[in-house]
Amino acid sequence: MQLYLDSFAAFLSVKNGQFRIRLQSGETHLFAVRTVNAILLTKGTGMSTDAALLAVEHDIPVLLIHAQTHFPMGQLSSGRPGNIATVRKNQPDFSRSVVAYQWIAETLARKIEQQRALLHRLSEHPDVPADFPSEIRFADKVMAELQKRLAAWEAGPAGQTASQSILLSKAAETFRGQEGSASRVYFQQLVKYLGSPVANPLFHQADTAFEGRQKQPAYDPFNAMLNYLYGMLYTTCHLALLKSGLDPYLGVLHVDRHGAHPTLVFDFIEPYRPWADRVALQLAESQLITEDTFEPDPDERGLWLSRIGKGPVVEAMLEFMESSSTYKGRQVKHRVQIDLDAQQLALKVKAFGME
Repeated sequence: MQLYLDSFAAFLSVKNGQFRIRLQSGETHLFAVRTVNAILLTKGTGMSTDAALLAVEHDIPVLLIHAQTHFPMGQLSSGRPGNIATVRKNQPDFSRSVVAYQWIAETLARKIEQQRALLHRLSEHPDVPADFPSEIRFADKVMAELQKRLAAWEAGPAGQTASQSILLSKAAETFRGQEGSASRVYFQQLVKYLGSPVANPLFHQADTAFEGRQKQPAYDPFNAMLNYLYGMLYTTCHLALLKSGLDPYLGVLHVDRHGAHPTLVFDFIEPYRPWADRVALQLAESQLITEDTFEPDPDERGLWLSRIGKGPVVEAMLEFMESSSTYKGRQVKHRVQIDLDAQQLALKVKAFGME
């Protein structure tokens, strides 16, 4: 269970060896330590040093979360690697290796595969325009070729350190170009889908239409939902990497552009982004989302989910994460798939130093 404090003045402390949350109203709730696997705090909330020490003692990570985007802004953890010290020791060398770039290529290929699968699902909707399935087939051909190139990437002989550095730098640019091309084609199809009668009218009115992917800030409802859902995924991935003994701040592909951020999370999250897209599309087709779901940024820089609007969005994402899909030949919950992938990456990093 995650303790998520997002109510103003909510405070986390300790009482009789348990975590206690006190709300501004004076209402309190107790939670046994063994039931808590993470603590999430947003601006306007707080915790006592006793609660922080109890979390550290039991290796419960504490993440500071951006209230509007659910993005992890910082962390408090014990810093004790325990029996996974080899993972942390090997990770810096791994992140600059051919093996790491092979993992990146496979990760991005998986992302495109998930995007293609989602587009295929959309093309089967009975109410899509008549020409939409044929457009999806064309997009799929383009994306399939990009996926194939990524999945087939090989560095060849390592050579000298300097030449390997140049090789990996060129590979990074190639990967970004291939992933970017696939995403452009993919989001072009989502624009067409959301502009059709399938979607809630809110998503294709002139002043709220989705015209393509925007990051922070969002200026339309669909991007606002995506930003928050991606933030939830960032938090889930961040915690999975921590549990596996990996440093979320020591990435591979994103490290040279976002060095001060949890760059391994940016790398690791890619195959799961289409999951958030799927949830956002399901919400966009429903009547659960209204204009009250969103509110303007206080600085008039785009849209955020309102406090009321977060409810159905969070519920839909949590429900999806508890659902299952085929994973390596068996049905596995989506949230567990992320943990298993993090564990596999940690094993890859650990084995790197033994080669």
